[in-house]
Amino acid sequence: MTSPSRRIATAIAAILVVLSQGAPAFSITEQEVEQARQERESAARDRAAALEDLDAAVTRYEVINSELQTLTYRMGRIRSQVAAYQDRSRELRDQIRQRAVETYMNGDQRDPIARMFSPEEIQQSIIAQQVIDQAVESDSASLDSLLATTAEMERLTTELEVDTDRVSELRVEADAILTRMDELFAEAQAAFDSADATFNTAQATLEEQTRREEEARRAAEEAQRRLDEVRAATGAPALGVPAWVTPGFICPVGGPTSFIDTWGAPRPGGRTHKGTDMFAPQHTPLIAVADGTVRTGFNSLGGNTVRIYSDHGVNYFYAHLDAPSILGDGQRVSRGEVVGYAGDTGDSVPGAYHLHFQIEPSGIPVNPYPTVLAACS
Repeated sequence: MTSPSRRIATAIAAILVVLSQGAPAFSITEQEVEQARQERESAARDRAAALEDLDAAVTRYEVINSELQTLTYRMGRIRSQVAAYQDRSRELRDQIRQRAVETYMNGDQRDPIARMFSPEEIQQSIIAQQVIDQAVESDSASLDSLLATTAEMERLTTELEVDTDRVSELRVEADAILTRMDELFAEAQAAFDSADATFNTAQATLEEQTRREEEARRAAEEAQRRLDEVRAATGAPALGVPAWVTPGFICPVGGPTSFIDTWGAPRPGGRTHKGTDMFAPQHTPLIAVADGTVRTGFNSLGGNTVRIYSDHGVNYFYAHLDAPSILGDGQRVSRGEVVGYAGDTGDSVPGAYHLHFQIEPSGIPVNPYPTVLAACS
């Protein structure tokens, strides 16, 4: 049989193993968070530089737009001037033609036209054109004005063509600037958003890990406190166990009962009492104090017995049942379910119907009296 000290050491080791499983695993360090922060700052600087480039592009665009407005105004003015010169040119040509007709109609022999051609010749269409041409040459003032007007009109037309080409170039450049402005800022903003998201994720992860680390530290302190309590309880079992060791504990006797603290009382064969005798009328229901698995049995000391291996790791032992348990060996049982009835089997005094009840944290009996007193009062 394993010694009590050995069982205590085993129980303590088991508790430590269970507690160690709750420690959180960390996947990020403060250095990684700092690196993410620096990358975000670098992306922020790149975005600021992109904004400066954007400002320069906006300035250039405004210059282009101003030049476009100037050229548009100038082109409108040139078109008006060209139209005016076209009108003037038509007026001069009409004036010269009218001069030729008048010369012909008046028959002015002093006029060079009249001296050069006879009326019959002038009637001929080809000669009539020559008459007009000669009239143009003879009206030198009108001719000079016509030539000057035509030359200025051609010059303005050339300027208009140059300005039109320049406007097309400026519009292409302006469109390219607008497109590039959007691209520059979008690229810089996307880079910053990515770096910012990475940093925020890293920061949140570190904060969560720090929180879990603090929880683990507090849990370790609480575990150490409970471990100290278990050590104290198993080292001085007469004191019982703290309430957290038997969570949800209810009275194991489902009816009137009376009991006193008989922990350690002498028993035949040099034994001592390892439980609490809870007296009750025969056939009083005995209740499962926790969820778990049932093991049933019989021996000369305890008579018909039930041991519940609870889900929270504490064993609960019932003895002196009036008959074998109504539950099958290995069956699951729920807290509050009937496991049997009070009796006097085993080494009990006949007619002294009672439940011998034990609490066994990690299989080590401790005084159940404080626990059942709190639950059954």
